[in-house]
Amino acid sequence: MDSVAQASSPALQWLPDQANNQLMNRRQFIESIGGAAVTAGALTSTALRAAAAEAAPFMLSEQGCGRATGYAEANKIVTVGDRTHAAWLDSPTEGFRVRVRTLNRKTGEWSPAYTVGEGYDNHGGPALTVDSEGYLHIVYHPHHHAFRYRRSKRPNDASEWEEETQFGEKLTYPTLVCGPDNTLYFTARRSFKPKPWEVELWSKKPGGDWTRQGAILRSRHRGYAHFQESLAWSPDHKTLHLCCRFHENSDRNAYGRLQTVAYMRSEDFGKTWRKSDGSKITTPASVDDIEVLARGGVDKERGLRVGCLGVDPKSGVPHLIYSVAEGGKGRTFLATPDGNGDWERTDLTAQLPTELRDQDLIMAGGLSFNKAGQLHGVAQIQKAKEGESTWGNPSNEALRFVRDDKTGRFQFSFASKVNAKASNWLPNIERATGFNRVTGRPGIIYTSGGPGEKNTQLLSNEVHWAG
Repeated sequence: MDSVAQASSPALQWLPDQANNQLMNRRQFIESIGGAAVTAGALTSTALRAAAAEAAPFMLSEQGCGRATGYAEANKIVTVGDRTHAAWLDSPTEGFRVRVRTLNRKTGEWSPAYTVGEGYDNHGGPALTVDSEGYLHIVYHPHHHAFRYRRSKRPNDASEWEEETQFGEKLTYPTLVCGPDNTLYFTARRSFKPKPWEVELWSKKPGGDWTRQGAILRSRHRGYAHFQESLAWSPDHKTLHLCCRFHENSDRNAYGRLQTVAYMRSEDFGKTWRKSDGSKITTPASVDDIEVLARGGVDKERGLRVGCLGVDPKSGVPHLIYSVAEGGKGRTFLATPDGNGDWERTDLTAQLPTELRDQDLIMAGGLSFNKAGQLHGVAQIQKAKEGESTWGNPSNEALRFVRDDKTGRFQFSFASKVNAKASNWLPNIERATGFNRVTGRPGIIYTSGGPGEKNTQLLSNEVHWAG
């Protein structure tokens, strides 16, 4: 992050000129404040200097692949005691490799990068969790293949891992959480040639094998589908909440003609599922069965994406986050159920500081509650030029936010160090997945660099940590 002088001087000199309509473009503005905190409605020298004093993002790797920190639904950061473990996907010359580094929170020092295993391509990144004894668990590797799984040899230690095992077939995109008895719960997309694609639920009891519980989500159409599902526990550590975005009915002329943001929960570890009002859902659930929050897709000229959900550790209320891109504008919404089948929505884009409100606030990203019950999150903010693709666009920055418990308003700051030449994107936020807890502000990792031209391309992107 820039020094205090660099962060405060140009931005503060510009603020009085705002009244005279001497406007600065978004890139100049962001670069002038570096990673400074910005609050809706006003910028102050106090906020700027406080944010500028924060530590700069730490570079974990210079070998990141095109989706090194994707996908947001797969948790990649776990803090246990005085250690934080962060996992991502590299692409050195020998191929795709899952890496982990550990932060000693007492000394502030990072370990070397440890290699866990191989990824098939840039979709093969990891999901990470921890059990009650402190053992780390990680799944990774496939893009329409079997998943690979390993457990750490010692509690709270990512330097060595037990023998790799495999399970499932034609799977992609993992989620991974740990239950109260140390049973692992896992979901992934299952692809088929002759029938619609699904999301499968798997479980693994301590010392046992991975067992397929069955399909819980299903597309209504044959061919490509994507679900973006994420999982989170209620405070009882029994109820599982699931948020997803159905992306279905693609063809040569359109990618995702139908898109749907949806929700369901299970009070018996995934055996049965219900809507927020308690009514039962038949599984595998399609868009016609599940609780729907938003509809879109190419046919509606309304693009939808979701981030990972969070659950308030005090009230047990699920919080969903999703973005809507339509009419040349991207907006992000926070949604909570009222218990009667309706959802209350907060437009986060409307709370951005004035200087950023013409930008697109979109997913990937997600939500995280810390131990005290404070809501944190991360999103991407961008503004592609006309005719440019938003995917990996250099205008992307990772923007973190936190809700003020008294006012309910959100404060925003840049998790990424602004780089006009490289996309800072695919942010992944630390969150509780079973026996880890987020104390204070959750960590974020993100990719700095482009997506590449194909899934198998080996790149040298940077992977950054923002604590």
